[in-house]
Amino acid sequence: MRSLRGVGPVVLAPAPLLMIVCGVWLAVDSDAFGQLWVQLALGLFIVAFGMGAARQSRVGIAAERAAEQGDHAALAGHLARWAWGMGLIIVLLMVATWDMIFKPGL
Repeated sequence: MRSLRGVGPVVLAPAPLLMIVCGVWLAVDSDAFGQLWVQLALGLFIVAFGMGAARQSRVGIAAERAAEQGDHAALAGHLARWAWGMGLIIVLLMVATWDMIFKPGL
């Protein structure tokens, strides 16, 4: 659990950053910032980033505290919530990637 705070930013942070860089690159390249697919992708990224910054960090800190106190039941609950949150973030990023590839509405 202690390594989660170090592993999370190194392993999990590059995916949303890569998604926003590629999305902005595509939009600038085609001058498409006013199109629905670009706005949808950026909105999904903002939601995913917000969840990671606000919710996931708090759950990770609570899990770390539970581990330090030796409360294994609370730790398991926090880790389950963290895993569900990461799953939701991955789904949001996958939908944003699909949106950027297929550009619905064009």
